[in-house]
Amino acid sequence: MLEGSVNYSVGRGTDSPFELVGAEFIHGAELAAYLNRRLIPGLRAYPVRFQPSESHLAGKMVEGIRFVVTNRDVFDAGKFGVELAAALQHLYPGKIAFGVDRKLIGSTPLTDGLAKGMGPAELWKTEKESLLQFDVLREKYLLYR
Repeated sequence: MLEGSVNYSVGRGTDSPFELVGAEFIHGAELAAYLNRRLIPGLRAYPVRFQPSESHLAGKMVEGIRFVVTNRDVFDAGKFGVELAAALQHLYPGKIAFGVDRKLIGSTPLTDGLAKGMGPAELWKTEKESLLQFDVLREKYLLYR
């Protein structure tokens, strides 16, 4: 969801793309500890250092986290994306340009809220309300139920 940010890596060019994230400004142990304290259902974060060979930050050694899904039945990737983005803004304010990722995130209120430093619970509540409104709108267009 933040892959458009050129100062941030999602692990492309490593043996574990999309299983780790990192940047030159991230302190892996700090970010992992913060996320683990959040008790995100079905997920654990571990500090890592890696050097992507492709995409953003190619050839640079960066710190970050490896995230491991411990229970896929309770893990929610969308909520984790919001948690991670909010954690990055909280720990490293202004380092991610959320507007660049607006299309990937798919929500102007969410990117604006992240930039303002809103917490993940408040952000997710706003997104859930938007999704409910969308469900009502799309109902008349569903051909098969």
